[in-house]
Amino acid sequence: MRFYRKILESEDAGRAASKSTHTLVNLQVLRALAASSVVVAHALHETGTLAVATGRAVVDGSAWNLGFGVDIFFVLSGFIMTHTTASEFGKSGASLRFFLRRCARVIPLYWLLTSVMLLGALAAPSLLAVPIGSLSHVLASYFFIPSGRGVDEIRPVLALGWTLNYEMLFYVFFAAALLLPIRLGILWLSVLMVGMALVGRLIDPQHVQIAFWTNPIILEFLFGVYVALIFRSGARIGGGWALGLVAIGLLGFVHVSTLWNDAALPQFLRSGVPAALFVLAAAIGPMLPQRRPVLWGVALGDASYSLYLVHPFVLRPLRAIWEKVIGAELPLGLFVVFATLVAAMFAKALFRYVERPLTSRVQGLALRSPRSKQTAAAPLSRADTESA
Repeated sequence: MRFYRKILESEDAGRAASKSTHTLVNLQVLRALAASSVVVAHALHETGTLAVATGRAVVDGSAWNLGFGVDIFFVLSGFIMTHTTASEFGKSGASLRFFLRRCARVIPLYWLLTSVMLLGALAAPSLLAVPIGSLSHVLASYFFIPSGRGVDEIRPVLALGWTLNYEMLFYVFFAAALLLPIRLGILWLSVLMVGMALVGRLIDPQHVQIAFWTNPIILEFLFGVYVALIFRSGARIGGGWALGLVAIGLLGFVHVSTLWNDAALPQFLRSGVPAALFVLAAAIGPMLPQRRPVLWGVALGDASYSLYLVHPFVLRPLRAIWEKVIGAELPLGLFVVFATLVAAMFAKALFRYVERPLTSRVQGLALRSPRSKQTAAAPLSRADTESA
């Protein structure tokens, strides 16, 4: 409970504080859910190798779309960026301050873990499923430029960083939108992103970067922008309606039929719309009860960026240990549970002792001006600090 009280004390007084606190709790739990689903998906993938080595049955996760967590992250990003900067549109210097905040938030841990990956590749290249690639690919990875890796795969050195390539593209567009008053800025952002998505659907770009950046998945950020506008309009719903939205949103987690999969529907519809419903329910629905599972969810939500980026460094060694120590003694479903819990604990430690102090240090250097410090105190500022 002390952790929860700390959250409450960090918010401004009055109605704005109430809105921010309630939204922060719900969104942090949702962020924990999103990161955990990605971890479970990759843990399930590791059971394929373990099944061959141990003779145990592989855990079949084909009925679940556990990569859905990425779609939730994209919608959350659009929501938080819009809500935390709504009062900054059209203000002098707001665009630069926003972009510096986001770079200070995203880059330090990503660069650190990318460097760890490179050092690991130099020390033991045989452990890598896909070679690191050329120097140009390495540089592109550090600077969030899509680059080919292997056969028909556009991923950076730290493979999960492909989502950050989309995040940084959105930050650039959003920073430009902040140059305008909010209505014009949102309109400009909408036209630009819809236009790019249409280009990606109507033509077949041969250029790697254009093909990547025009993927309609970028519209998921836009969904989050409009969810934030709904939230800021004052719209609120009761628990029953919120549960209804969540129930429909659960369609994003399952493969219902051949008519509801990524082959029949583009991802921004198949997964992006359900993700937007999850975020909408979290934003305008009632606050989750102040019980221990919720507090654990908030704590894991704080560490969700660490969890998302670091869990591959945890799962692979755990797979090797499980193979040597446990072998065929236990069903592989227990490996998924065990690996997910260990990854969560490791991520919490990384967040506390590395990510948070490192990010705080870089943000202090990037946002030295008094005006920048004042802007950082906007509603949901902690959510902005913890988001990725």
